[in-house]
Amino acid sequence: MFLPDGSVTLGELASKYGCELIGDDETRVSKVSTLQDADHDSISFLANPAYKSLLTETKASAVILMKEDEQNCPCASLVCDDPYLVFSRISSMLDHSKSFHPEIHPTAIIHDDAIVPKSCNIQAGAFIAEGASLGESVYIGANSVIEKNAQIGDNSWIAPNVTVMNDCHIGNRAVMHSGVVIGGDGYGFSENEEQSWEKIPQVGSVIIGDDVEIGANTTIDRGALSNTIIGNGVKLDNLIMIAHNVVIGDHTAIVASSSIAGSSKIGKYCRISGQVGITGHVEIADHTTLTARTSVMKSISKSGVYSSNLFPHQESKEWQKNVAKFRRLKKSEGSND
Repeated sequence: MFLPDGSVTLGELASKYGCELIGDDETRVSKVSTLQDADHDSISFLANPAYKSLLTETKASAVILMKEDEQNCPCASLVCDDPYLVFSRISSMLDHSKSFHPEIHPTAIIHDDAIVPKSCNIQAGAFIAEGASLGESVYIGANSVIEKNAQIGDNSWIAPNVTVMNDCHIGNRAVMHSGVVIGGDGYGFSENEEQSWEKIPQVGSVIIGDDVEIGANTTIDRGALSNTIIGNGVKLDNLIMIAHNVVIGDHTAIVASSSIAGSSKIGKYCRISGQVGITGHVEIADHTTLTARTSVMKSISKSGVYSSNLFPHQESKEWQKNVAKFRRLKKSEGSND
């Protein structure tokens, strides 16, 4: 399918992703670009009506779009019902940034009892401890640390400066960006008779499913007694803190700067926006959406869209009504804010 330059024909793309091709099926593309930045090697997409004005001027060789926009396209087009989804799949197909050849850098430190298949790539300064186990075709970036008895699944990609602590289990096809720490101690302390703090050992682990991506400087603490569990297909942004014994259901997505306190359970297919705070020991139903800066102080048993700011979370429609009431109150007091 690919030539040495990494290009692929439009015919192959249309066939693979179920698109109607209008144009030459032998035209080749090698990269994805925005409509305004595209050149003759590019395939672009139109998913947002706000960018329709850019379509007629694009220099792309092809554009992924819906049927209603095809007549205004100056080049070949791949017509489909969901251009953004098809674009994301083609983008992944053309992205070779995480490709690698098997190699172990001479400065990497690998314990004799670690399992590292010949298909792996271990970069400079990486450390693989006693009993650690890597799957096939795993990439470990420079100065990353895989501690004792940790496991990394097949086809995983670990960026530089990632730490996976002892006994943590990472599934297949994981992607972890720089600064991620998996399995640090949970925040567990008991106040004694003298009102000082005594540490509670954190003896659980972290279990992460398949196809999970974790953004830069996100931390996932190990469980106190039982495990912290991240389900299959979970996507975590940068700078997220997940405390001990949290459970996150399959295919939930969480945006940057959110924090989840200990022993809370997040359902499957949830969407959690930026700077959301979730208190400990609560449960959130499957298919729940939390808008930015929502504060969750009690369990959510009914799926829906929830918002808050100064007040605990509530259904978004109710929150919007309350905001409107506050604005009317300000106006009645003579304020123009």
